[in-house]
Amino acid sequence: MTEHASAYSESAFKTKLSTLAGLDKLIDAAKQVHTMLRDPATPLWVKGLCIGVLGYLIVPTDVVADFVPVLGYGDDLAALTAVIATIAARLPKAEAAND
Repeated sequence: MTEHASAYSESAFKTKLSTLAGLDKLIDAAKQVHTMLRDPATPLWVKGLCIGVLGYLIVPTDVVADFVPVLGYGDDLAALTAVIATIAARLPKAEAAND
């Protein structure tokens, strides 16, 4: 992911989102990851994952090139989903309230 992290920038992210019209799940996942990146309370390791996966999203020639019909954004969505799941799995568990 480090090679993709260099592709991340705010302007590149916004440009990429504008080209993804009609791909709601991909856009929602990208926005969730972007929100985590911008939050000052987000741990550094999470920000690193966010930058890497957003860079992967921005680069058009990743595992499955974005211009390939139907499949082009599937790997991007899978990468975003994997990062969100990884972060969620490492969040502290909320303790049940004592009744």
